[in-house]
Amino acid sequence: MRAASGGEGYVELQTIPYRTHHLLARAVLDATEPGDRVFEAGVSSGYFASVLVAGGLHVDGHELDPDAADRARRVCGEVHVGDLSTFDPEQLDGRYDVLLFGDILEHLVDPVAVLRRLGTRLQPDGALVVSVPNIANWTVRLGLLAGRFRYADRGILDRTHLRFFTLATLRSMLVEAGFSVESIVGAIPVPLVTAERAARVTHRVGNLRPNLFAYQFVAVARPIT
Repeated sequence: MRAASGGEGYVELQTIPYRTHHLLARAVLDATEPGDRVFEAGVSSGYFASVLVAGGLHVDGHELDPDAADRARRVCGEVHVGDLSTFDPEQLDGRYDVLLFGDILEHLVDPVAVLRRLGTRLQPDGALVVSVPNIANWTVRLGLLAGRFRYADRGILDRTHLRFFTLATLRSMLVEAGFSVESIVGAIPVPLVTAERAARVTHRVGNLRPNLFAYQFVAVARPIT
C-alpha cells in the first residue's frame, strides 16, 4: 500500500485514529467476518495486511516490488508480483469478500480497467474498499489561486500520481467501473491532533465539507448487479 505522503516509498502503519489507515481498516473489518478473504492491491511489505490478518481475515495480495512482496508473504497467503495494470485475475484462486485498493488507483494509467478486470474476482455481495488523495483539498486550491501546481516528492501532488480525484470524480470512476457507491468519508489529518477524542471531533467537523478539507477519501462500493 502506498500512501499519498509516501512518494515512491512505502510507509509504516498509521496508528492515529481517523487517519486513512484507521478508516480503511474499519471499512474492511465492518464488511467482513472472521475467515473471509481479502485481496489487497499494492500490499507492500504486508504491514497493513497484518492488521486484517489479526482481525481473523485471510489476505492475498499483489505488489510491484519483489522485495516487499517477499516480506508480505510472512503474513499473507499468496502474493503476486508485477504490474497491476497487466495482472491477469485468472491467476487468483477463487473469489474474495473484499478487494482493497489503498492509495493505489491514483498511480494507474487506467484505474477503471483494473477495477473492472479484478472486479470479476469479487463475490456478488462483496465490497470494494479504496482510498485516493483529494485534489480539491484546500491546500491545492490555494496553490492554484497563486498560480502554482508543482509536483513534489510526497503529498497530494506526488510526482508518481497519474490520476487525480475529487469527491465527484471518485464517485464517477467507481460507477464507471461497475460499482455502486455505499459510502465515502474523508480523512482529515490535523497536525498535533492524535488523541482519539480530538481526532474524532476534527474528523466530524472536516466531513461537513469533505471536498474542501479531506486529504484523502475512503470509499466503500458494491458490485452493480
